[in-house]
Amino acid sequence: MKEKQFTHRGKHMTPIAKQNKNHRFTPTLLSITLASIFSMSSFAQDAATENADEKEVEKIQVVGTQIRGGQMSEALAVSVISAQDIAELGVDSGDQLLDLIPENGQNFLSEAENISGGVNSARGDIGAFNLRNLGTGNTLVLLNGRRLVNAASYQTEEVGGSFVPVNSVNSNTIPVAGLERVEVLRDGASAIYGADAVAGVVNHVLKTDFEGFNVRIKRGEYQHLPAANNTITFEMGKNFNDGRTNVSAFFNFYDRDRVSSLDDERWANSDFRGRLPEGSPWADETDFRNDTANALFGKFDIIPGNEGDLDNNNLVDSGGEFHVYPLSDPRCSQGYQLNEYTCGIKDDPGAGNGFYRLNYNSHNGIGRDLRSDLQRNNLFVFMNHEFENGVESFTEFSYYQSKTSMVRHASAALGSSELVVGAENYYNPFGALGSVNRLPAELTGDFPEAGFDIVLDNYRFAEFPRIVDNDGDSYRFLQGFRGDWGDWYWDTALLHSEAEKTDITRNRVSNTLMQEALNDPTPDAYNAFSGGIGSNIERALIDVTRVSKTEITLFDFKASNTDLFELPGGTAALLLGFEWRDESFVDDRDPRLDGTIVFTDKEGDTYPFVSDVVNSSPTPDNAGDRQVTSLFTELQLPVLDNLDVQLAIRYEDFSDVGNTTVGKVAFGYRPAEWALVRGSWSEAFRAPNLVTVNEDIVARNNTRTDWTCVYAAENGGDPDQDTIDCVNSTQRIAEGSEFLKPEESENTSFGLVLTPTDDLTITVDYWSIDKENTIGLFGEENHTLIDLVRRLQSGASCDVNPQVVRSDIEAGSDEEAIYLAAGLCPAGDIEFINDKYANLDRRIVKGHDIGVYYDLATDLGNFKFKFNGSFLDKFEQEAGGDAAILVEAAESGLIPPSFPIDGFADLVGRDGNQDTRYNFKINWREGDWSASFGGNYIGSFYQSSLTLDDGTMYIIPSMTTYSATLSYRFDLMDTRTRVRFGVRNLTDERAPLADRYFGYFADAHRDYGRSYYLDLKAYF
Repeated sequence: MKEKQFTHRGKHMTPIAKQNKNHRFTPTLLSITLASIFSMSSFAQDAATENADEKEVEKIQVVGTQIRGGQMSEALAVSVISAQDIAELGVDSGDQLLDLIPENGQNFLSEAENISGGVNSARGDIGAFNLRNLGTGNTLVLLNGRRLVNAASYQTEEVGGSFVPVNSVNSNTIPVAGLERVEVLRDGASAIYGADAVAGVVNHVLKTDFEGFNVRIKRGEYQHLPAANNTITFEMGKNFNDGRTNVSAFFNFYDRDRVSSLDDERWANSDFRGRLPEGSPWADETDFRNDTANALFGKFDIIPGNEGDLDNNNLVDSGGEFHVYPLSDPRCSQGYQLNEYTCGIKDDPGAGNGFYRLNYNSHNGIGRDLRSDLQRNNLFVFMNHEFENGVESFTEFSYYQSKTSMVRHASAALGSSELVVGAENYYNPFGALGSVNRLPAELTGDFPEAGFDIVLDNYRFAEFPRIVDNDGDSYRFLQGFRGDWGDWYWDTALLHSEAEKTDITRNRVSNTLMQEALNDPTPDAYNAFSGGIGSNIERALIDVTRVSKTEITLFDFKASNTDLFELPGGTAALLLGFEWRDESFVDDRDPRLDGTIVFTDKEGDTYPFVSDVVNSSPTPDNAGDRQVTSLFTELQLPVLDNLDVQLAIRYEDFSDVGNTTVGKVAFGYRPAEWALVRGSWSEAFRAPNLVTVNEDIVARNNTRTDWTCVYAAENGGDPDQDTIDCVNSTQRIAEGSEFLKPEESENTSFGLVLTPTDDLTITVDYWSIDKENTIGLFGEENHTLIDLVRRLQSGASCDVNPQVVRSDIEAGSDEEAIYLAAGLCPAGDIEFINDKYANLDRRIVKGHDIGVYYDLATDLGNFKFKFNGSFLDKFEQEAGGDAAILVEAAESGLIPPSFPIDGFADLVGRDGNQDTRYNFKINWREGDWSASFGGNYIGSFYQSSLTLDDGTMYIIPSMTTYSATLSYRFDLMDTRTRVRFGVRNLTDERAPLADRYFGYFADAHRDYGRSYYLDLKAYF
């Protein structure tokens, strides 16, 4: 990945710029500069190609200005990843490519992390852009200079203290094999491109005007995994009409095997405590115990609590609770036999009668997938034609299609919506008198003849895993024209693009059907006491479907004049532009989620607080659209022979959230031939996405910690939470708001480019983003902390947080005594938390980038060295309102330092916000032989959920992976051929341990180990 730059008027050029200075400009791709127009940068195309015999691309793309021929010497940093880089790094997908961009942060759409989100995750073949770790949706993504449609599905991401809907272009819709290069503009660019270009712009430049026929076959395998990747690519193109017409097409097929938790013993046991080093402060904690207390051998609770002699006979505890174990479990010696498969024993953790825990990653010999089985097809077709009057037509068509299948763990019932084994249930051991499965009186003693209803308190319907099938497709059509009219050059295009995803989850459980099965008095009833053997689960299984669609229609017109008037440094240039676009989305949820089929639980809760799908939050159908009209202009001023200034302004009007005007000023000053000083100031904005504006009331159930409860337990005599349970499925209620306003930011950058020799370039750029009105949610756990602060400060007056709605606590109960002993007004269990999308606080992100590029020609061959590093110096979300109250309470010691204030204060190094990321690559070429060696470094960070009471943080160490290739070019039956052998993760580095689903932080790391590939390409 290398930064490109060159100056106009031939003053000082890098070797690459000199090589290309006489090449014809490519107006087809001119509009790419919409995000970098005011960066005042002009960047040349890397003329180095993957094969010396390939036709040299006779086009250059100016990045940083929309003015045709506006070759500004003052270049804001732009990183370029060439086709050669992509091929030599062994990259197969857009999400893998993002891993290798130092400026890009975490991919929050990682399949290995999207487990808990269920049907509310953007699943399947998808990857997200996240420059500067500022969050998904803050990066503008382009194809050949114009916007791409957002992925059809969206999911939530933590912004502030809770999860907010976000969307992104799907990085995998563009085949890496068809790319000529990827350009990363590391600066805000809303004044050029409009909304979303807050953290920067990523532009994908595909090969156009291609002539020839190439075939590429690649196969990759892993050293530790029984998985393979296969790729077939066709490139074809031909000129017609004496070269005035070109038609070219690129087709890519990619097939990838699934990776299961059973494929490596590192993942097979979801209890990762055994991997902690000896003496670790976390060795005696339960944080890394990521199995579950919800199993087919569950915990049950008799209601209404009048247990008769059951507790006296040690069948249940005083609260009516008992556990079920397989008969082979040693604990059954203390209990009683329920049937031929299981035993029962009263709930008594002190006697070792705790939960029977289920291993997510190898239950019943079935694991869950880190990545899906995938088949993907990409087709791109280009047609360019020059009319006799000089007007050029350019046409683009693309089609993408994918199919994935993934295994996930089975679902457990939500604690906020309990299912009940009816007293009449055929298999109820404490059922009605006369039931064949009612335990004998000599064992139970007296209890009511009507029997007891039994709550599935901790239970998972784990007979079958969930299977997620996801089909995606998208297409894009663009027709454009360009030409000259006097001193003006014009460029216009109309595009339409659509994306659609169909997500089907099989082996889900219907609440309605299951409750019917739990009430059934016949042998067809659901048997919750058999450990899943012959349980009749099939009668309650369903498929759950989500169909999502996004569209964009865009029309733009731009005209530029590079000979406006004379200045001491040359002629001024002007651009005028207009853009109109229509964006829309539709999210059609399953009838059992959207309220069409309604379930009412035992507490009387129903839609929109309860869905009919076990363990899934209710979600209404959602749709929205907006029209955006933009006017923009750019002015380039060569003030002096060594000083250029660029001014730009853009007005953008949204049909739903108002309008905004932003500008940009940039400069470039060359005090000497070997030194360039550059800088810019700009305004950027991100409009509220269509989901946060249009979403109906949504109740989300997530496992959350009630910090008021934790404080009471730790200070009121229940440190192990044997009496009160502080981690539960908590329901959050939120809805879209038409009162949201755009997030606004000020972006500044200042840099230095040194070229002491023609072969060496060194760049250093300091940048900052100061963003206000960040859209987010305060967060469920933050709300419980506010509740705790108010209770601590108010004492007996019981001032509480009204957004936390709790049940009444029983007077005189053990729970009440614990709260009183801790000096707190007693608090019942949380029923739900009100939290609404809002423009929250201020985010400040600062950092610097370093690049080093060196070319060396020797008798042993030509060497090239590239280094790109991104360093995060500051990342803060300044707390205001209630967040400021929490920060002050933590600083004063009112609440313990181990109680996390989510989403506010210093975020550097927190949960994947690494302060250092860099990569480097060394290339060598001599004759028909070539080789490369590169490395990718991801810095350390801490996992905030593991912070101990004394403030000790759990540090996830840095990770460095290396790759190497060896290539040879030869003639095979008169066909030029290149064969390449590559190794990724040369040293077999494995991801460091983290408290996550598979034992590593999958948003930031990969844990597949060493892999090999063989790549064969023939040039016909």
